Amino acid sequence: MDILGGLFNTFVYNPMLNAMLFLYALIGNYGIAIIVFTLLVGVVTMPFRIKSQQSMKKQQEKMAALKPKLDEIKKKYKDNPQQLQQAQMKLYQEHGMANPFNAGCLLTLLPFPIFIGMYQVINDTIAERPEQLMRLPQHLYPNFLSTASLVPVNAYFFGLNLGAVLSTQNLVIVAFVIAVVVGAQYVQTKMMQTPTVALDPQQAQMNQSMTLIMPLMFGFFVYSAPIGLSLYWITFSVIGILQQGFTGGWDGIKNLLPKPAPEPVRTRRRTGAPSSLSKPPVDASNGNESEPAAPAGGDVVSANKGKRKSGKKR
Repeated sequence: MDILGGLFNTFVYNPMLNAMLFLYALIGNYGIAIIVFTLLVGVVTMPFRIKSQQSMKKQQEKMAALKPKLDEIKKKYKDNPQQLQQAQMKLYQEHGMANPFNAGCLLTLLPFPIFIGMYQVINDTIAERPEQLMRLPQHLYPNFLSTASLVPVNAYFFGLNLGAVLSTQNLVIVAFVIAVVVGAQYVQTKMMQTPTVALDPQQAQMNQSMTLIMPLMFGFFVYSAPIGLSLYWITFSVIGILQQGFTGGWDGIKNLLPKPAPEPVRTRRRTGAPSSLSKPPVDASNGNESEPAAPAGGDVVSANKGKRKSGKKR
């Protein structure tokens, strides 16, 4: 644990702490310093994020292409789960997908160390306990030791104390912040997914679960964390949405919008009536109704009767 703690401090916590205090010294507003720091983190990690998203998209496209074969395998071995699993793994290996369900896993785990590091940085720079302030100098770089005089920082941003735990605020603020965090994370997760109609049912179900679990999980995290952490995560999610939209398309946003209801299909009504009920046309030459056509076949008597009736005076 000591080794992991040392690695975490060296590669995550110490750089973040020094960067945040440096930005605060330049800007003078801790909330804006968090936003600027998040933008820098987004720019630095963007190439890796794009590459990981492209890799995940290729894996999902391969899964969509294999869907017919997977359906055949499931139908063939529906009564033998062990052979079904073996046949699926063999198919994945033949197409270079030995572990398809871990595609994009690294991208999902990438924000967690930064998230934890930001949590500790905010707690330590807005510290209320003296022991937290006393241990800060050992994490500062020699050139940044003078920034220790800035601690504790002025944590107020638009009237909110960024160091206060969100759950201690009034219900309106809690509901608003959690709604923004969950909503932004949901949109970002949705935009990174392939349409479920093109996926294997198992992977489609997994995507649907992740779409719901990830936003709710981060909403739970920020509920018991400082408000500054919510500000960081909202900014980070917005950066992810913009980056995904410009590099991978805005299909996820389009899928979130309500689709117009299909127009009702209008069928043409049949208005044809029996010829015997229709009024015969009027002969323009003598003002009388024209004679109806004689019926086909041998019904000559009926035709003659029709002629005699039409010739009577009215």
